[in-house]
Amino acid sequence: MQDERLRLQAVADGNLHAFEELFFEWQPRLVWFITGLVHDRDLGRDMAQDIFLSLWENRHRLASVASFSSYLFQMARYTVYNHYDHLDVAERYVADYLARQPLVQTCEEERLFARELEQQIDRAIESLSPQRRKVYLMSRKEGLSNDEIATRLGISKRTVENHLTAVLALLRKAFLATLYLFGLPC
Repeated sequence: MQDERLRLQAVADGNLHAFEELFFEWQPRLVWFITGLVHDRDLGRDMAQDIFLSLWENRHRLASVASFSSYLFQMARYTVYNHYDHLDVAERYVADYLARQPLVQTCEEERLFARELEQQIDRAIESLSPQRRKVYLMSRKEGLSNDEIATRLGISKRTVENHLTAVLALLRKAFLATLYLFGLPC
């Protein structure tokens, strides 16, 4: 415990070697933890990298950290929450955009993109297991909370969260594939 505090103080003081030790000790565990939440190893690695970058940029805060593992994994949880909040906003934006299509005069390429994106999303949802599809539709179409879904289906809230995490990762891939197909920046 004392060694950890000394190492954190060294990092807070700008010791790059101490930071590298922390990185090599904790990065594999952090990637594994995040990947378990987002179900995407590349995304898990990217998020872990961002977290360590943030740790270095805000290293002065490490001097007051009592438990580095608690601090690190709390950062990971918030990073994952922010990621899914962002995906949720993007999903709602796309849904709103698609809903407004008949009212907006757009060029043919935009209509083709919107149609392809809608088909990609529909295919992704159809490829889900029946339980996962049901959880997703209850959440997004019926607007139920995770607690309400868990109660109705007789499963744990954590299981509901896991289903939604997997679905959102799949929809993200479908969205990125459509962007790539149309040569748009990802």
